[in-house]
Amino acid sequence: MIALNAPTVGLNRIAWHVLVIAFFLLFSCDQLRNQPLTGHRDIAAALRPLLDLGYAGLDYPTYHTEFQAFQTLVRQKMEETPHEMRPYVNTIVTYLQVADKVLEWHAQQSEEQQPPQLTTWVADYPFLKAALGARLEAPHAFDTETALQLLFEKTDETLVAMQIKNKPI
Repeated sequence: MIALNAPTVGLNRIAWHVLVIAFFLLFSCDQLRNQPLTGHRDIAAALRPLLDLGYAGLDYPTYHTEFQAFQTLVRQKMEETPHEMRPYVNTIVTYLQVADKVLEWHAQQSEEQQPPQLTTWVADYPFLKAALGARLEAPHAFDTETALQLLFEKTDETLVAMQIKNKPI
């Protein structure tokens, strides 16, 4: 009689594991939840006015305040953002964080000094090399306006790539 129960116990154990895995997958997969996965659209809508402000040129306190509001929205909407869109959102936030640091440095220092983070910025974002010596009158200086323009352009390019990857936002 013991021999007859052994296969049944094995089948029950397998069935239990399959049930646990199915339950885990059901509640961990975004597409199976009832949540709309439109967080990236809300993030993109909030990004556009921030980029407009950035391209128009703004002071550090204004940008910092607007960027903080944008970061708060990103934190709120990230769970509603499809997994394949999250790397794009993270890249956008990273570019905007560097822009925040550039503006902060510019607001606190004279332009004759180089930012202490310059080596790190250029290593992490090689396109920022173009901001070194961008002005003829200061051939070795770090040009804040050029750096910001490059960062905002990269942000915009990432937003466009995000739209192409998914349905248009």
